[in-house]
Amino acid sequence: MNGKEPGAVFTDQAASIAAGIRTALPHTYHGLCTFHITMNAKSNGLWWSPFLEELSFLMYDLETEDEFDYYWKKMLENCFNEEEEEEGKKLTSKIEAWLQNLHKVRSKWSSAWLKDHFACGMRSSQLSESCNNHLRKYLQSKLTLWEFFIQFNNLLEAKRHKELRSDYEALNTIPYLVFTNSEVLQQFVTKYTQNIFGNMQDEYSKSIKYHIRPNNSKDIDGMFAYELHKLDQQRNPIDKRIVMVDFVERKLICSCKMFEKCGWLCRHVLRAIDHLGYGGHPEILNIHTRYILKRWTYDAKSGDFTLPAVQDTAERVYCSRVKQLTGSMNLLATRTCMDDDIYKMLEEGMQALKIRAESMMPAMKFGQPSTSTGMKHYL
Repeated sequence: MNGKEPGAVFTDQAASIAAGIRTALPHTYHGLCTFHITMNAKSNGLWWSPFLEELSFLMYDLETEDEFDYYWKKMLENCFNEEEEEEGKKLTSKIEAWLQNLHKVRSKWSSAWLKDHFACGMRSSQLSESCNNHLRKYLQSKLTLWEFFIQFNNLLEAKRHKELRSDYEALNTIPYLVFTNSEVLQQFVTKYTQNIFGNMQDEYSKSIKYHIRPNNSKDIDGMFAYELHKLDQQRNPIDKRIVMVDFVERKLICSCKMFEKCGWLCRHVLRAIDHLGYGGHPEILNIHTRYILKRWTYDAKSGDFTLPAVQDTAERVYCSRVKQLTGSMNLLATRTCMDDDIYKMLEEGMQALKIRAESMMPAMKFGQPSTSTGMKHYL
């Protein structure tokens, strides 16, 4: 990764893994896989559905440490009864020890601590495990070296075909807009992919359940504070969220930090935008481009790619350039090849570019380095 550490890494709970990450990636947030935590809970006798629901709430739905402390106690009160004889519902010494150990590492699995780390909404290691399962469909230990390369090539072709089909479907369909009158969502529906826009629309649907009011005591540095509560939780201090607004820069920061950890706007910011935009500050309805991350848009594959630094090897520069051109060409082909006239124009243009490029290349043998870049010619 060119010497850059990832923002977050999720693994199963193991002391050796934790020690390795602290040493190799000292600035990376180490989170525990929520799937493995749930499986470990069941293996320790905590199979009871109400407990698993409470545990899921603690893992995914909390935004502050005070919330965690409050709902952790509520979970112990609601899910365990000393008089209960059924296994999993009584706080036995085994279950208590497991819960105490889980509580000690709460900063690694509860969303209340994850908000300071960008993880694209990921919370488990299932992506790598899913990839491993996919590899097993094509690769077996008994394969010869030749068979291995054939199967690996088949795997790559299948993955590329699936990606190409997904790109085509994404570029030729528009997500369904439930809130047709929302000026905010209308700015995202043609830019975000369907999955991410679905997340945004879900947040917007939840935003209407919030009450908002100014909180002048928290105004700082030209930013105005607004306090939000759920309509049925206005007297619950734990439920309070603060959105800071800079009207000049059209900047909004929420205390839940969903944008910082996931990359899309939260229900609190969306509620503030609607409330302020239709309440005397129409400029706030025009979403600043800083809140539309390219990684979630249809144009995620297009544009400039940063080439490796000067000190990188010629082979790495070569691979980076191939990746850049291949990605741009694939995206262009996916978008345009359904039109006969555009396809013919592109085909003629590519042939002309090929002839021009070959005429500019010196007559060099395969593998001989270029005098201008030091790179070897592979074509």
